[in-house]
Amino acid sequence: MSSSLLREVRKARGMTQKEVAIAIGVPQSTYCLIEHGKRPADLKTVQKICDLFQVEPDHLFVPKRFAVRKVK
Repeated sequence: MSSSLLREVRKARGMTQKEVAIAIGVPQSTYCLIEHGKRPADLKTVQKICDLFQVEPDHLFVPKRFAVRKVK
């Protein structure tokens, strides 16, 4: 997830973190951690955020890349 992108979208909508948190039904501290990339959001929360901002999940949330070991 791009935390700066999430913050930019929130600010572009003229919302505070507290307003977003109330709208999606989580504590402000939880939303703050999500926005700063320090806590992953569950699928339900991702959908609520995307519905609120009227964007597709892949515009705000990008799955983390992971290394795959080659099998010999």
